Order: sequence, then structure tokens, then C-alpha cells
Amino acid sequence: MTEPDPVVANGRTAAALIALHEAAAEWFMRRDEPGWTGRDEQALQAWLQADPLRREIFDGMALTNHDLHQLPLVGDGAWRVPAPPEVAAPPSPRARATRPEPSTLPRTRGPGRRRAWGAALTACALLLLGGGYGWHRWDSTATYARDETTVRGEIRQIDLPDGTSVALNFDTTVRIRFFPRRREVVLDQGEAFFKVAADGSRPFTVASGSSQLTVLGTAFNVRAASPQLIVKVLEGRVAVRPDRHARDGPVLVMAAGAGLSIDPVTGERRNLAAAPDTVGDWRTGQLHLRRMPLGEVAQELARYLGQPVALASLDLAQEPISGVVATARPQDFLQALPAFLPLQVRQLPDGSWQIARR
Repeated sequence: MTEPDPVVANGRTAAALIALHEAAAEWFMRRDEPGWTGRDEQALQAWLQADPLRREIFDGMALTNHDLHQLPLVGDGAWRVPAPPEVAAPPSPRARATRPEPSTLPRTRGPGRRRAWGAALTACALLLLGGGYGWHRWDSTATYARDETTVRGEIRQIDLPDGTSVALNFDTTVRIRFFPRRREVVLDQGEAFFKVAADGSRPFTVASGSSQLTVLGTAFNVRAASPQLIVKVLEGRVAVRPDRHARDGPVLVMAAGAGLSIDPVTGERRNLAAAPDTVGDWRTGQLHLRRMPLGEVAQELARYLGQPVALASLDLAQEPISGVVATARPQDFLQALPAFLPLQVRQLPDGSWQIARR
């Protein structure tokens, strides 16, 4: 009985990966030939979008193409790979007299050139399959893994082996994975404050929903709580990719004191102030509000109360509120609002709260 072709990487067998590389090489060479049209380009883009691995392989062809151009041509469209200096034998006088110089060989277009380049690119694919996927497995195997979840009323501090520290707020779930060349965190829900140890050889990323943050060494706070993802930077710089799945999407660089709100549904973005005493302030058990719109205050209080806080009318949402909220007793701040503003606060039979004008 014939043994099944084993899976090599990305859920593909070696044969499937070779076929995919060959197809990508054919597209790559066709695109470089005269007569390439807009319709051809549309067909190529459709082929690439049908499978993310196709795009990865196709983009890699550009690097391979550049490397192959560094090799001298010999014979009919073939490439000569130079031997290492310590083993390369000097050419004989006869060979020097008869062998054409690489620079004089024609580099023509057409089927012959396409076959030569296609063979070279496919050969590179075979080399990748022979040894590259061992490297791929090494690069994709986590050297450190940790999953953490906090419950309501719990704040937890965790220290990572690279020197990074992470504080987790109430109702937070994170997944942490370190790989040989990168450090990755997925914030599924909740809020976390990161003090990242700098390591230029291993970028540190935090993904939440469709967004991703990349840092080298900095301190910042991320809140993944409906209806927005909120990022505030205390130290250093953070690069935010609002849609990490969009290859050509914007990358927003935030410095200390900057904040950003992202609506994960609409993609709408809004800049926020990030005073130093408000970035990750919940770690001390207090929230410092500085003229925060009442609509956002209601959302903050609801998180710590574990109950909805609704506004009786939409015009209340932009009323500025300042003060300090004790996260252990958010109801105290809520019930104190009528003493300072023309508001009334009441708790409904179902346990939720309502804020209305007095």
C-alpha cells in the first residue's frame, strides 16, 4: 500500500506545496512578460486572494528573483552558483580563453527565459521543502506559553521570562506565546497594562480582535471591552495596525501621552488624551476621570459594577465629568453624582442603573 504524502506545513503535503510554488512561479514570470494586461492583473489578484499562502509564496518570489539575478549566467539560460572561496579551483588558461564572460550572454525574454527562471524558482521551492520547513517548524514552535484569566474583582500581576511585566484587570483573558524571533500576546477580552522589556531581535505584539499593536520596549494600556478597543501609551512608542488582516492598511504610530479608540465593527478611530496618571490607573484601585464624557463614564462604571449603566437621554452623553472612582466601590461615585451635578441616579429592579437629568 502506498503511504500517504505527509503534511509538511500549513496543512499542505509536500506535493501540494511544490505545485503551489510552481503555479506562483508561472504567474510571476507571466507578469514580467510583454503583453501583460489589466485583465491579467485582476486574474492574478483573484488567484492570490483565494489563499493567503499563495500571497506569501508569490511575495517571496521577488526576493528569490533578486537573489538569482546576482548569479552569473552560463550556457543557455542557466545559472552558475559560485563555489565557496576555499574550494573554488582557478580556471585553466584554456577555459578562460573559451568560456564567454557572463556579462556578454544575452538575457532574452520569451519561453526560454521563462522556463529557466521558473525552473530556478521551483528549485528554490524544493530547497525550502527539503530544509526550510525544518526552520519553519523551529520558528513556529513556542518556547514559552501561558494563558491567564481573571474574574470580577481580581487584578493580577504576571512576570514573563524576558523581563516584561503584565497587569491584568477584571474579567480579562490573555494568551501569551514566545517564539524564537517574536513575542505574541492575544488579548481576548478585558484590559491589560504592559511594561515591555526591549528586545530588538524579538518584536512584541498584542493582538485584539482585528487590531494589532507592535512595540520594542514601552509601557502602554490596552482595553478590549465593548464597544471599543482603547490604547493609551505611557512610555515609548507603539505602532497600531487597526486592521491587521489588511496588507495595505494604515499603521498609526503613537507616542507617550497619546490614546486611540477603535470601533472594531465600523473601523472608526478617535484620538484620546492619555495623561500619565490615567494610563493603567486601575492598577492602584482608582480611576482618574478628567472631563470624561458621561457616556464613557457610564461604560466604565458598568464594567466595575457588573451591571448596565444607561443614560435616560442621548444629550447627556457628552456632559464632562471629573473625579476619582474607587474600582472596588464604583456605586459610591455613581450615587454621589447628584451632589455635584443636576442629575438623578437610580437603580432599577433588575439591578441596572439609570442616569437622568434632574
